[in-house]
Amino acid sequence: MAVVADVFDMILIDSDNDVIGTTTLQDGNIEVSVQEQDVRGGRGNQLLGVLHSDRDITINTNDINFRYSWMAKQFGQDIVTGAGKAYAMPKWYLVNDDESQPIITLDNTPATVHELAIYTEEGQKVTGFSVTGEEVDFSGASPTVAIGDELEVRTYVYETPAKTEEFVIDNSVFAKGVKAILETIEVDESEENPTHKVQYEFYKAIPTGNFSISTAAERTAQAFAQNLRVVKPKTSTKVGVVKRIPITETP
Repeated sequence: MAVVADVFDMILIDSDNDVIGTTTLQDGNIEVSVQEQDVRGGRGNQLLGVLHSDRDITINTNDINFRYSWMAKQFGQDIVTGAGKAYAMPKWYLVNDDESQPIITLDNTPATVHELAIYTEEGQKVTGFSVTGEEVDFSGASPTVAIGDELEVRTYVYETPAKTEEFVIDNSVFAKGVKAILETIEVDESEENPTHKVQYEFYKAIPTGNFSISTAAERTAQAFAQNLRVVKPKTSTKVGVVKRIPITETP
């Protein structure tokens, strides 16, 4: 007796032969649903037959690895690499003494001064400061800022490195089709030895574009959903193939 007792590995290949591969799925499911219509008649309205009209195949997976490239595919976009601009997140700073001048040193150099938002502990917005590189001088600030005060820098815009990756979210653009290959292991139940690889190859599958990104205060890894629907090629009714490949034992 044989059983399938392990999760899929998966690769996705787009039309440009770019490949996304994963061996870290938490779960992977291929769901097949057939549209059926009962044919009934006669006394008692008995079932005389079943008419089949279509078969829908859906691939649902959850990957513990966050894959930025797959997120871009779900938006139907390509990743662009290059310097740009980003927003700094809120952070508290202690005002230090620099030759008797009250200053703080930011983590990055602000790209523009007018978007640098600084607030006191009481929630008052600070104005009148000067910026040199990453240093912010509060000598002429209003309200008055003294050495030893704590300030909240809520945000500012800074330049990102040249290796920064980004893609555009365009609500008029949707995911494109990929070839999807999933593979698992068939195991002999009695001896628990792998006997075959079972590989599913679907010629064209379209990411649904539906996903959610969840985070929590507790530091735990969040699984990333990858969902696809298998579609029929224009010139054929064949959407894929299933292969059962014997595993050759190494001497």
